[in-house]
Amino acid sequence: MKNKLIGLILVVAALLNASMVNAQQADIKILNLQDCINIAVQRSTAVLKGNNNVAFAGTQVLAAYGQYLPNLAAGGGYNYDRGNNFYSSAGPELINENRSQYNYQLTSSINLFTGYYNYSNWKAAKLGKDISNLTLELAKQQIELDITQSYLQVVLDKKIVELDINNLATSLKREDQLTVLTDVGRRAKTDLYQQQAQTSSNKLLLINAISKMQNDKISLFQKLRIDSTDNYDVADIVIDDNADAARYGNKDGLVQEALQNRVDLKSAMLNTNLTDWNIKKYRSGYLPQVSLSAGLYNNGAYFNSLSVNGENTDVGTQQTIPTQLYKYTYGLVGINAIWNIFDRYYTKSNVAGAKIAADNARIDLQDTKTGVLANIRQAHNDYRNAVQQMETVGVGYIAAEKAYEAVSGQYKEGATDFITESNAQLVLLQAAQSKIEASVNMMLQKKIIDFYVGAIRN
Repeated sequence: MKNKLIGLILVVAALLNASMVNAQQADIKILNLQDCINIAVQRSTAVLKGNNNVAFAGTQVLAAYGQYLPNLAAGGGYNYDRGNNFYSSAGPELINENRSQYNYQLTSSINLFTGYYNYSNWKAAKLGKDISNLTLELAKQQIELDITQSYLQVVLDKKIVELDINNLATSLKREDQLTVLTDVGRRAKTDLYQQQAQTSSNKLLLINAISKMQNDKISLFQKLRIDSTDNYDVADIVIDDNADAARYGNKDGLVQEALQNRVDLKSAMLNTNLTDWNIKKYRSGYLPQVSLSAGLYNNGAYFNSLSVNGENTDVGTQQTIPTQLYKYTYGLVGINAIWNIFDRYYTKSNVAGAKIAADNARIDLQDTKTGVLANIRQAHNDYRNAVQQMETVGVGYIAAEKAYEAVSGQYKEGATDFITESNAQLVLLQAAQSKIEASVNMMLQKKIIDFYVGAIRN
């Protein structure tokens, strides 16, 4: 029987530590919590898209700033004409020409006044980039909280498995003792049968606990976008179940911290400013626009043949095209002003739409503030509940441990029955599980509060 007990415990230990055994053979990488967070942040679709949005917002800012700068455009052309032209200014003449023409121009313009459109557009673009950065930061914080929850769940599963292993070992040991005692007639067969039933039940608990641990581990690695879960495992961590009431017990302080730090609230505030600048941008349509333009122009032509009234005519000495394009350049500078007196309500419609967007942005801001307050109240209530759970399960575990020690001693002396000891063992297991669950929950609730006040950092 002793060999049977040892063999079963070794099998269970092998199931629990299979990944650690394989680590010597398959070079399994052990990931801690920060490793998992870093991997998730790097591979998350939301973060990848967020980085792209930040980069795009940066190009929008650059484009808005560029509207203050002069543009520069160069152009050139070539025309070839051939055929008859009739001239009558000095007498009727029919001219047949074969001519090549070249031209070029170099122009530049700068906006002197755009009705504040460029300035408003630039301010809105900068706010848009800030909002993109905040959105990216919020995505990273959400990922950290999600990964932390999944990681702690795996850690909890491991500790539950350890408790179930110890519980099964206790049942196997008692079953071994009862087998010997029934063989010599010191215990009734019914005690052995009941113990065998309990041992089977404890084995089932352990099997289910191991299965849940493996499934939760797969779920964690799926969030990390890791396909081969056999090559990775998670490290154990010290559970920080200290209530830290000085920080997490002050609800009003948490609310003030959230109002200052929550990135979604900051983003909503910036969005209201952005929509206000959009109103100013579209209102610029009511004002005139003034620009300064300048340019260099030239053209040249070369007659290949010339005929007047059917007779070939000598075109004389012609300057080369490069000479013509170099010598006969002329410049032009001008100031242009445009004022749309009536634009068929285009500006009015844009301004009305921008005002509605601004009003909606303020509604969203108020909803975000309301959500922040609700988040803090709920998280603080869950925290207080976690504190009470810690106090309750701590007392319960000590009582269950003492009760089991007393009942176990009485059972060995024959002063109590098997059912009483079995119930005491079950109560102790449940108390131990509740204790570790409360510890992990306390750590998680503090992490949730950190997220809701905007203090969580990846």
